[in-house]
Amino acid sequence: MRLHTEKPEQTLINNVNIFDGINETLMQGASVLVEGKLIKEVSTDEIDAPNAVVIDGDGRTLMPGLIDGHAHVMINNDYGVIERDSDITDLSYNAVIVMERFLMDGFTSVRDMGGPAFGLARAVNSGLLIGPRLYPSGAFISQTSGHGDFRDRADPGFSYADAGDLSNFERMGIGTVADGVPEALKATRLNLRNGATQIKIMAGGGGSSRFDPIDTTQFSKEETCAIVETTKDWGTYVAAHVFTDRAVNRLLDCGVRTFEHTFFISEETMQRIAAEGAYVVPQMWGISPDLAKNPLMPPAKIPLVQELGKEYADFGRNLVKNGVKVVFASDYVGVNADAERARRYEIWWRTQTFDSNFEVLKQMTSVAGEVLAMSGERNPYKEGKLGVIEPGAYADLLLVDGNPLEDIRVIGGQEQWFDAPEEWKPIETIDLIMLNGAIYKNDL
Repeated sequence: MRLHTEKPEQTLINNVNIFDGINETLMQGASVLVEGKLIKEVSTDEIDAPNAVVIDGDGRTLMPGLIDGHAHVMINNDYGVIERDSDITDLSYNAVIVMERFLMDGFTSVRDMGGPAFGLARAVNSGLLIGPRLYPSGAFISQTSGHGDFRDRADPGFSYADAGDLSNFERMGIGTVADGVPEALKATRLNLRNGATQIKIMAGGGGSSRFDPIDTTQFSKEETCAIVETTKDWGTYVAAHVFTDRAVNRLLDCGVRTFEHTFFISEETMQRIAAEGAYVVPQMWGISPDLAKNPLMPPAKIPLVQELGKEYADFGRNLVKNGVKVVFASDYVGVNADAERARRYEIWWRTQTFDSNFEVLKQMTSVAGEVLAMSGERNPYKEGKLGVIEPGAYADLLLVDGNPLEDIRVIGGQEQWFDAPEEWKPIETIDLIMLNGAIYKNDL
């Protein structure tokens, strides 16, 4: 798919109802003037811009471009990667498709939380590749026996004397295994050298890895604090894959800023996260009953998945009740249409688990924009804000036929996941997509 772009010097969008990413009430009958990459003016009065290209919104909803706070654009053939059946060319080709479909689904920014995405970010920034602006973490950093240690039992690396043997994840730069403070710092600094906008560590076990139970706490306090401090030296922050109270509280002690997943934490820990101004970034499909429909799910795991979904059904509501700022995350690694189906299901499922379209829309816009801004000096996009419609913000905009505050389906939310059609199709109700002031889709 090659996308045609238009980028006038000024674009005036008239006659729209604005969701600004912050307020639940739409600004009725408004206009927005875009100049270059940024929004110049927002008003309910007529804007004088005689040289602008004019777009009549005809009463549609204008809203910020969507932000995915946790994706893996280069882990797009997961089992092929683990089983060494893919190389970097396979992943790179798939990633071009993933990036274009992200943008055509209305996502104008993506925080990549593990994988060799530096080249993709450079290609987007230079205009060689069409896709959302990308915030790469580089290789996620794991301890031996951690959630990033994907060696198999037969790999030589399972003998300590042959520990130099690498898993395919490490060979491709998807993850790196580091033990002790010197190794942890070297891995962190290498990612920063390569262009990481934030650092991602594995601080607990996971469901997709075979040898690290999900209840485990990973990395010592000394290792964790050292990673955080060297990341602060570069003006940015650390994000952590984590699930449990013990692990989250160790991370908070060291100054970690975003907590990915965290399904099994207590309300007391939620309150501490909120008090310290940190963020939770969960992919809510992880506690969805539809996860049991995954054709790759081992039958023996299905009862456990169903039980966890019931036990933690109030997780999202408890986060909001305890004042935690939450960010949208798709976090599905698969081949093309698999990821899109999961992302669109995630949008809908969140409205069920947070009981509020407004809450979910904030998670995908202004709150996610706050997290992207935490990259500080490593943020390549410092000219304006992301995730909001206001003067001085980036002109990342969607024009939607319908009101997403009332019907999340108008931005792609769908109730089906694994039983949804496998063929990717554009979202018909997203009529216009603008990124950096350039128009990538215009169906008006």
